[in-house]
Amino acid sequence: MDERTSLFDGVTKSEYAAMKECFKAAVRTYKKGEEIPMPHARVAVVQRGRVSLIKTDVNGARTIFEQLKTGGVFGDVLGYAWADASFFLVADEDSEVLYIDYEHIVKRCPNACTHHSTVVSNLVKLMSEKTQALSEHLEILSRRTTREKLLAYFSMAAAKNKSSYFTLPFSQTSLADYICVDRSAMARELKRMAEEGLVEIDRRNVKLIGAKHARA
Repeated sequence: MDERTSLFDGVTKSEYAAMKECFKAAVRTYKKGEEIPMPHARVAVVQRGRVSLIKTDVNGARTIFEQLKTGGVFGDVLGYAWADASFFLVADEDSEVLYIDYEHIVKRCPNACTHHSTVVSNLVKLMSEKTQALSEHLEILSRRTTREKLLAYFSMAAAKNKSSYFTLPFSQTSLADYICVDRSAMARELKRMAEEGLVEIDRRNVKLIGAKHARA
């Protein structure tokens, strides 16, 4: 998959240690399955583990909006302000999260540290990437059929990987949640797509062969 901007890209280990003190950063750990509150006016960085942003509807159906691995960033200041009570974050595995008050990032550093400016620049890039990721997800969800959603997702994944071969970043159950379809119906559609020569799938490994024969 494509490389995502990290909040600390371009910052050395020594600079990072100093910035944790300057930013008054706090670290918290979460067990697998534990819910993580959406930070208000703070930036959260996944230091270890994996976290998912999930939405539930009135019937309890889940949609995975985003999965955040090590280096992933979340918080209402990063475009999550629209998330209401139907959204929540959960640790997919034991995770460690670093929290920084937003004001400590954007306020002018009295020492005029170069690495502070680097972090602010990275934050702007992250906000742009979050907007793009949301746009891509909405593009997938706008497709009418399970096949169309799968092909849209696979095409985007292949383009980002610059190869027809790619590895799913999560399980097929989570993929069904991500594209908002029934897991069993998706499994049947994937089997038909493989039989028709559109894709080859081995667990999480996928080869997108072609979509010219796709049907609604």
